[in-house]
Amino acid sequence: MVTTEYPHGRDFPILRISTELCEAEISLYGAQVLQWTPTGQLPVIFMSPKAKFAQGKALRGGIPLCWPWFGKNTEDPSQPSHGVARISTWQHAGTEELEDGTVRIILALPPAQELMPSGAVIIELGRELQISLLTLDVQRSMPFSAAMHTYFAVSDYEQVAITGLEECDFTEFAEDAVAHCEDPLIPAGHIDRIYHPVAEEQEITIHDPAWERSIRICRAGSGSAVVWNPGKALAAEMGDLGEEAACGFLAVETTAVPAENLMLRCGETHTLTTRIQVISVN
Repeated sequence: MVTTEYPHGRDFPILRISTELCEAEISLYGAQVLQWTPTGQLPVIFMSPKAKFAQGKALRGGIPLCWPWFGKNTEDPSQPSHGVARISTWQHAGTEELEDGTVRIILALPPAQELMPSGAVIIELGRELQISLLTLDVQRSMPFSAAMHTYFAVSDYEQVAITGLEECDFTEFAEDAVAHCEDPLIPAGHIDRIYHPVAEEQEITIHDPAWERSIRICRAGSGSAVVWNPGKALAAEMGDLGEEAACGFLAVETTAVPAENLMLRCGETHTLTTRIQVISVN
């Protein structure tokens, strides 16, 4: 069953999905998955209890979409950081139920500005979560970057481990970063890393022994990945997060970062996909 509700006002429609396979929520503002909980599991996606639903502001938590650029717009620095996708209201273009009970939601974003491409998001919610971000109707040659900034719910951010990135180079952007255990990666405090290059077929896994599960992340259209958590000190300064929330999530992002030097040409289409699986470990 898919219903539309307005718990945060008429400007912020929320799609609620309830099936035998999962419970989920999608905000049309930002085309953003806010929740996904497979049946029999704890929540997989973290949403900040202090998230602010306000026009022009990104929602803290869930899976924000950075599109059609990641970081600053190098051609026009006056444009919003991380693009327009996460601060735009998308159109609900369709819903269908697949044979296995998975629900497929299609969202669309017409060009927000002159010479900007169209966007589409295909979200499949069931025992797995798959999101595909499509860049369509490219009207001119343009540098392209994007990200799915996934906030994964974890038992304790400093007690989980990440595998799959051990052999990958990274750049650390956290100025106050502390030493982390690296093999496997066990984060501590502020971490803000871009891993590049990361082979498209490389799986990344979050191991969470306290919750007796692992979260496997598969990617397509992506040659990089980001690992981020602000740490308690920085989180305390963030009005839509707070110190107490910092330990409850770890962001592991499927990305196509500027360092990949992607250039889309007129008429081209690009698809960035992440697929998320929960594996019980007993």
